Amino acid sequence: MLLKKSKHNPILTGLDIGTTKVCAIIGQADSEGKLTILGMGSCPSKGLRCGEITEIQPTVDAIHRATQRAMEVANVPIGEIYVGIAGEHIQSMNRDAVVEIRHPSRGIDEKDRSRAIQKATRGISLSDDQALIQYVVQEFRINEGRPTPNPIGLCGTSLKVHTHIVMGCVDSMQNIIKCVRRAGFRHPNIVLQSLASSMSVISPHERELGVALIDVGGGTTDIAVSFEGAIRATGEIPMGGDYISRDIAEVLSCRINDAENIKKRIGCALPDMVERGRTFQVPSAGDCGKLETHEEYTLAQIIESRLEDIFELVRGFIEKSTFRDRLHAGIVLTGGTALLPGITDVAERILEMKCRCGFPAGLKGFAHVVNSPIYATGIGLIYYGMEIRERESRKRSGVRRILDYLDDTFA
Repeated sequence: MLLKKSKHNPILTGLDIGTTKVCAIIGQADSEGKLTILGMGSCPSKGLRCGEITEIQPTVDAIHRATQRAMEVANVPIGEIYVGIAGEHIQSMNRDAVVEIRHPSRGIDEKDRSRAIQKATRGISLSDDQALIQYVVQEFRINEGRPTPNPIGLCGTSLKVHTHIVMGCVDSMQNIIKCVRRAGFRHPNIVLQSLASSMSVISPHERELGVALIDVGGGTTDIAVSFEGAIRATGEIPMGGDYISRDIAEVLSCRINDAENIKKRIGCALPDMVERGRTFQVPSAGDCGKLETHEEYTLAQIIESRLEDIFELVRGFIEKSTFRDRLHAGIVLTGGTALLPGITDVAERILEMKCRCGFPAGLKGFAHVVNSPIYATGIGLIYYGMEIRERESRKRSGVRRILDYLDDTFA
């Protein structure tokens, strides 16, 4: 296969290694900064449980198949790759730090900004089995004044930075890196899944007003709370759509695969939406040739019950975060489970705030292929990569302006 290389904006790939599927999405920013989807590949996942890798080779095989399919569609190489991470091992905290400005009369420069961030992120007490996954700068304050997203060039004597720090298990991170490298990609960038998903389905207006993202995946439910334009809290619940499928299999005495298919085909999260007396058939777990008949209303009751459990745990996390009263934009649901009819009604009843289903936005190219909550993480990973590259470009541009100024002044 002949792969074309980009001469302009770099090719970026989002790799979502989930409990039920591995998905690779290849994208590129156009001249206007819009994301163009070039290709997508997906493969069932068998080597994970609750968002964490439990078997290496099946995961490597799934990554290889998903990325190969994406490259065949896109006809470009994978390029820089961003990989999501989730799981119960993830922990997070908010942390502040203050530094003195070295040359107040000249204004704050990139070195002052970097020193403040380094002070906030390097003084964290980590156990032997923990590592820093990433940090998010929430805002800066100069002389304890009003918040600003970018202090460069402003005058002051002190600079305070507010950050959100994400930590995780070293072994879990190394397992992801090992699998991606064995699949042929040497330098994966690890990104928190809930942060990535929020970048693809939440608008800047919602992020400013206050919003909670709930990404109900296969093995985990990821939460990201945003307010005043920045991430304020993130969390993981080790329960997702797979638990619903297992409940269906146990109650209806059928195989897991059949339960998953039934859930996707006729599943509903709200029993009141289902016509009473309507039935369906499913092969028996003990005898595949024997079909058992069940009511769709019973299926909906099973789904609703497990979703209530999940959303009760989500409610507890949001209340503990202390941001519940600031979520004026409500809740955005995403992930494959968010496609269940009636799920927003269940979420609104348990969480007691308005809720919508989040679809990736602002896409070009093969947008119709990935315009689903299922692909929120994969697309969000590309958006994260675009933001990192834009940030690095601004830094280089700032350094260039300083050098030009020095050249003009002292020539």
